[in-house]
Order: sequence, then C-alpha cells, then structure tokens
Amino acid sequence: MTHAHLNAPPGFRLLPVYDKPVFNNLVGPLWGMALPDDGILYGFRVEMHHCNPQEVAHGGLLASFADIVLTGGTNYVARLSRFVVTVSLATDFLAPAKLGAWVQTRPEVLRVGRSTAFSQCLVMADGKPVLRCSGTFNLGGEVDAKYDRLRRFLGT
Repeated sequence: MTHAHLNAPPGFRLLPVYDKPVFNNLVGPLWGMALPDDGILYGFRVEMHHCNPQEVAHGGLLASFADIVLTGGTNYVARLSRFVVTVSLATDFLAPAKLGAWVQTRPEVLRVGRSTAFSQCLVMADGKPVLRCSGTFNLGGEVDAKYDRLRRFLGT
C-alpha cells in the first residue's frame, strides 16, 4: 500500500517499515526529519484507521506513537545504539487530533544513566498540543549498530 497521497510538511521523509509484521508497522505510516542540532521530529497524518468512531485519533494510537517516538528518539538523540525498552509511560491527553491533522513531536531526552533513560515529548496536532508524555526506559543489551537503523536511514 502506498501513502504517496498523504502529504507531510517539507523536510519529512517517510520512515521505512520493519521487514517483520510487527506492531510498529500498524501505527504508521510515520515520517521523520533529522534536525541540525542532532534532534529529530516524528510525524504522521491522521488517517481513518487511526481513528475512533468520532473520527479523531484513538488515544491508544497517540500513546503508541509517543512510545515509539520516545524509545526510538531516545536512542537517536542520545546516540545509544541500544535496544530501548519502555519501563513506564505517563500520558496526559490534552485535546483531540482530528482526521486529516498533521501530528508531530520532538523527543527530549532528560537524563541517561548506565541502564536507564528518562525522556518526554509534547505531541502537537496542526500546531496545538494533544498529548503530553514522559517515560522511563531500560537500556537493554549491548551496544549494536543494528539499533542505529533510523540514523542510517536519515543519513546522520
């Protein structure tokens, strides 16, 4: 299935799906943009399959998006090259993200220890805050270049 008809703001690149039929592939399509300060923006366009019966993004979808952003974003921003596992995730739903809205966020890494990281993001829909999320993450396994998939794709 192609998503060429779905537009993203300039500078965003459609992120590749995983080869395996994993949950992350169901959340998208997701877009990414590397930032000059070594940050990253993630985004998606709200499609009907993201929505609840009221035609707004389902809360579970927004929480899943934030979890993907914070795990992948923590790895990317902190240059960890490790598998980042969610220990806890706190979400505050602030407003609805309507069908067709552009949803984006920038992960912010607050602290990285030897085995734990703390990160947060504010998810915006068409420029308005819709979800605040913070998390605690376990830094699993050894350093491995296979976890730099996003950095390789974005060429940073």
